[in-house]
Amino acid sequence: MPLIQEASINIMVRVFHWSVVILFSVLFITGDQGDGADAMHIITGYLLISVIVARILWGFIGDENALWKNYLNHPKLIFTYLSKLLSSVKVKFQMHNPAGSSMILAMILTLLITTFSGLLLEAVFEFSGALLWLSTVISDDQSFLIKELHGIAAHLMLFAITLHFLGVLYSSYRYRVNMPLMMITGRLHFIENKGKI
Repeated sequence: MPLIQEASINIMVRVFHWSVVILFSVLFITGDQGDGADAMHIITGYLLISVIVARILWGFIGDENALWKNYLNHPKLIFTYLSKLLSSVKVKFQMHNPAGSSMILAMILTLLITTFSGLLLEAVFEFSGALLWLSTVISDDQSFLIKELHGIAAHLMLFAITLHFLGVLYSSYRYRVNMPLMMITGRLHFIENKGKI
């Protein structure tokens, strides 16, 4: 019997996932380039904000596997899952394992911090944007702190993406499921098990 008991990923979640991959890559590359890259960085940032807002809303009104209530796990459950995952104990789950669910929430929170601080930077340095009205209450010192926060959050996101990628590779091996392909098609794709895990 497969360890993953049920899995289907709807189109909204898949579009969100690959949109974030593309948009964050563009944002990270254009972040410090200046010149014409600034305009692309800002436009791409607004696109990312739109995608994040759509996904947050979908987490309340979407199908069962997309709902935020299924991503919330007690820290004890997360640590128990991780300890079993690293041992020989077989762990079954429906769709979202506790560690993966927590990583998704952490990544969305990091994206929110990155994009909100980006909006503030546009307001105080470009004198434009959705949060321009806040530019009059932000001091120069605060502006540079926000800039630091923006950079730190972007690099934290890159670190989280790396952990996420390694987790997907390990989980694909552990559960004998091609998870990257599942995020494209929305369906389970089992890997032939030629030996014991």
